[in-house]
Amino acid sequence: MQNMKQNRWMIFIGAWIITFFIASSAIFSVFSTPLSRLHGWSLADINLSFSIYQLFLGVVGIFGGRYADKHGAVRLMYIGGLLFGAGWFLTGSSSSIPMLYLTYGVLAGTGAGTIYNATLATALRWFPDMRGKISGCLLAAAAFGPFVLAPATNALFARVGTDAAGVTTTFRILGAMFFVCIAAVGWLINRAPADYQPAGSSAKVSHAANPVKKAPLSSTRNYEWSEMLRTPIFWVLFVTFMCAGTAGTMMISSTSIIAQTQIGLSSTVGALAVSVSTISNFTGRLTFGVLIDKLGDFKALLISLLLSSLALLLLGTATGSGLFFTCVVLLGFAFGAPLVVFPPITSRNFGSKNLGINYGIMFLGFTCANYVGPKIAASFKDATGVFTGAYFTASGIAAVGALIVITIIAYERKRTKIIHAKEQTV
Repeated sequence: MQNMKQNRWMIFIGAWIITFFIASSAIFSVFSTPLSRLHGWSLADINLSFSIYQLFLGVVGIFGGRYADKHGAVRLMYIGGLLFGAGWFLTGSSSSIPMLYLTYGVLAGTGAGTIYNATLATALRWFPDMRGKISGCLLAAAAFGPFVLAPATNALFARVGTDAAGVTTTFRILGAMFFVCIAAVGWLINRAPADYQPAGSSAKVSHAANPVKKAPLSSTRNYEWSEMLRTPIFWVLFVTFMCAGTAGTMMISSTSIIAQTQIGLSSTVGALAVSVSTISNFTGRLTFGVLIDKLGDFKALLISLLLSSLALLLLGTATGSGLFFTCVVLLGFAFGAPLVVFPPITSRNFGSKNLGINYGIMFLGFTCANYVGPKIAASFKDATGVFTGAYFTASGIAAVGALIVITIIAYERKRTKIIHAKEQTV
């Protein structure tokens, strides 16, 4: 067998490329206005297709992760890549709202769910010595993808037009490209040997992956998904994941609108605010990946939650562009943490053997946040005409998450002292 250390970096590169293209779902908003203009569909009806997509990504991800745990992920890359590409390809021909829901929401969402958790879990198993950094780098691809593909899609529109033929052509080009690019590297996503450790890494394993001295709550065995669901810590973490994701998902859906309605900025500057948020999110994912290995996963998550809560409170008082953009940067940066932190947290609490399905179930907490965050923003905006109540509500949710994390950290410290005391008396 070839050198494992060299092979695992090839696996990382393949996983990074796949994550980059799967994250393209975030550019769907680029199509909202053209689809609405062409077919007379409401934006609410169009946006519901994205919610359906997220639902299928989360639910199917459980089964994709389970299959990868048992049989490896390579076959899933081709099945999922075909479904994902076909979903985008056929969306361009959708002539009704139900057809849109079926092609983009169900078909593309199923393809993404088949791939996403399987890719992430497979890659993390190859890097037990640096799970934080690898999680951060892979999830940074998910932020970088829309940053590159959104302007590329707009450039494609400029060439083919936004009439019916142009929209259809753009969807078909993207769908074909997604399948070809995912299939080109899918063969790289091989699973690691059982209990894999890279040569010479035993003394370097980060405390996110070292359960003995730094993480008393860490699992000493591999939990089956049914066993995981029976542990209190799973439900605590599930709620925390939802709390951590609520602020970010709310801002993703509302940043441009907030810039225009609250601050009085133009639509062009509102679009710039979205780009600033994306860049900040990319930076946050890389940074929190490093912080996991330096400080520990829960401390990194606590920093994110506190930043989110503070930034939302400040955003409620923002009337000028300076404070507004400061809050956008802070929120985008803080939102880099949840998706980066929770795969290592799931791995060290419930083992890496069944990480695919276990994280797939844990990921439903973020799926809930994808519903709760935008719903809070829309409800307060519709009821009061402003987002102020949404900021304070989301800030409170983030604060609850921070209190939960502080409690977990205190519990771990207490357990550490007890373990060390027992070791000294032996």
